[in-house]
Amino acid sequence: MVNMWKGTLFSLVTMLMWAISDTFLRYCLIRHNCNSFAMACSNVLFSGLALIVIGGKNTKIKEIITNPQTWVFGSLQIFRNLFMLMAFIYISVTQAILLANVEIIFSVILAWALLKRKPGSIDFVAMIFIIFGCFILVADLPIDVAIKAIVFVFITSLLSSGRTMFAEIHHDNKANLTIKNRLSMTGWILFVTALTMVVVASILGGLVSILPQNIVEASPFLKIVPSPYEYVSPNNVLAGLINGVFIYSAAMYFYLYAVSLSNSEYFMMVHSTQAFFTYAIEASAGLFLLLPKLSFSSTDWFAAVTIMLSSACMVLMRTKRGEKLQKRINKAFR
Repeated sequence: MVNMWKGTLFSLVTMLMWAISDTFLRYCLIRHNCNSFAMACSNVLFSGLALIVIGGKNTKIKEIITNPQTWVFGSLQIFRNLFMLMAFIYISVTQAILLANVEIIFSVILAWALLKRKPGSIDFVAMIFIIFGCFILVADLPIDVAIKAIVFVFITSLLSSGRTMFAEIHHDNKANLTIKNRLSMTGWILFVTALTMVVVASILGGLVSILPQNIVEASPFLKIVPSPYEYVSPNNVLAGLINGVFIYSAAMYFYLYAVSLSNSEYFMMVHSTQAFFTYAIEASAGLFLLLPKLSFSSTDWFAAVTIMLSSACMVLMRTKRGEKLQKRINKAFR
């Protein structure tokens, strides 16, 4: 019982740290004109370094570097961060976090397709309510802004679901590791992937810079490729350094500790309240003029509560009590 209370406390601290992290990153994007991709790489790189320092030197580095799964997991993390940062350009962090609850829908669908875990009737009802809440949340936005925000958040959620699914089947993740060992392993995965991504992207950016301007202008992809300077630009480096070392790495530690004291299902139940923490931090930033003032109407709150309760319901269905409840419902409707 004591561990459960401690688990709850550390889960709440994790929610707070994630809220601070996301709000800080949006502040860097809007107020300091940071480049989304360069900052995403910088953030993951410094996060990895910090986790390595916290976790110690007990990780078999060669096995991680030569394991193809490392590169898949690390790449998913970087691009997941990238698309969420792109969403922050168009909508508030709170709105993005609420829309990102579609992740649980993607996770259930992927588990059904790949692991043959068929969702129950309650899951399908909850999915409808989550989508309904998301629709209400963006209904007042200009259509072009709403489409861009939805696309970026949905891609983020899909990548995050894939990352979670990949972690579940990753053989190293199934090993009986201590918290420090898991921090170190995660740190090395993030660090080597981000470092490689920066090197490759810098070379690509250098090649693009010497291409004729008419060729660059004709390609939507080439136009958005960051120049090599972006990866050493003080604003991008400092944003990644501050967030990665002082915020994200701490959040990762509290997350792993919380899950070890309770369980992942219980943590996900608490995680469904993430938007409350994010709103508090982002609204505070708005009061100090660090970000645009955040205002939520009664309709927005209705959508938010609908999304969060539906998400919590779907998480509940993953627990033993939820499975028993689902069996009772199925039996009653036969």
